[in-house]
Amino acid sequence: MSNASTKKSDPDMPEVDFARAKRVVRRRKGHEQLPLSAVRRAAGKTQVEVAAAAGVPQAEVSRLETRVATGDGVHLSSLTRYALAVGGELEVAIVLDGRRYLIDCGKR
Repeated sequence: MSNASTKKSDPDMPEVDFARAKRVVRRRKGHEQLPLSAVRRAAGKTQVEVAAAAGVPQAEVSRLETRVATGDGVHLSSLTRYALAVGGELEVAIVLDGRRYLIDCGKR
């Protein structure tokens, strides 16, 4: 029996097919970097569905995906709302000397 078949998934998290997501070329020590739109598509959601779940207009979801892709500033609260709307959660970390420190950003 393989390890993959013995792993139990979190029942509160949707199954995400990351094979469907377009990967960004940059990689960092085993961490994949994906644009928000790829994460959304991997979760099987449209911008309209994410907007409805987040309680915002679809245009705001589009703007957020564009701002993150272009490196413009975004609020952590917007990213948190987006992550929850696609069925995930947001983690924020600072990496110092190869060690990853998760930052407590409040209630999840």
